[in-house]
Amino acid sequence: MAQRFRWTRRGYVAQLEKPEVRLLRGLVKDVVTLLENRQDEVRAHDDADVVSAEHPAAGAAAASDAPAAEQAAAADSTGKEAGPAAGLSEEDTAFWDLVAGLHLSADPRPRRAAPTDAAVARLLPEALADADPDEQAEHRALTEDALTAAKLDDARRALAALQSTQVTLPHADAPAFARALNDVRLVLATRLGVATEEDARRVHAVDDWRRAEDVESTMALLYNFTSWLLETLMDEMLTELPAEGTDGEDA
Repeated sequence: MAQRFRWTRRGYVAQLEKPEVRLLRGLVKDVVTLLENRQDEVRAHDDADVVSAEHPAAGAAAASDAPAAEQAAAADSTGKEAGPAAGLSEEDTAFWDLVAGLHLSADPRPRRAAPTDAAVARLLPEALADADPDEQAEHRALTEDALTAAKLDDARRALAALQSTQVTLPHADAPAFARALNDVRLVLATRLGVATEEDARRVHAVDDWRRAEDVESTMALLYNFTSWLLETLMDEMLTELPAEGTDGEDA
């Protein structure tokens, strides 16, 4: 049976059973997979944007071939090319050849759509809930990558801590582990449809592993176990905060 986190001089320590450690590792890995899939989705979308941006330039280049042929056919007796390029120096021609393939957008501000997976959207929520869709998309494009990287870092540090039945967290590492557990809770809560207090009470009422007969009841038990473990860690972390009214230097 799992024993709660306790404060010690070397860190916060909890004693878990092997199945509990395996379950926690699996849940944290699920979060990693969701976030990595989102990264792949974003990269694929960005690559598609680059390709689509190149098509207009390719079309323009193709369109310029015909005039170039006409220009060659219409070259004057001196052998000089007639048409738009006439009169340009070699340096000017090289410059325009270089920039011809660039796609200059009328609106260079990047935008990114929110994740379609509700669990990923819960992990990477809209920071500007009251903003219009364009502002939300712009803000997401600027901030989502950093948030995703931070959450992946927390999850991987949690996996490193979950190597044995005795989980020991150095004091400085405890916040990252707590954030990783909370991300697990967010995913489970989303899958369970926890949106109201009534939903939460329904899930918390599932407390007997012997009655885990389906996916929903199993997820409910995992949610409750993860919530309990996180609560014990937070309780111990709070004991290290200075008491109200305590002088900062004394603390």
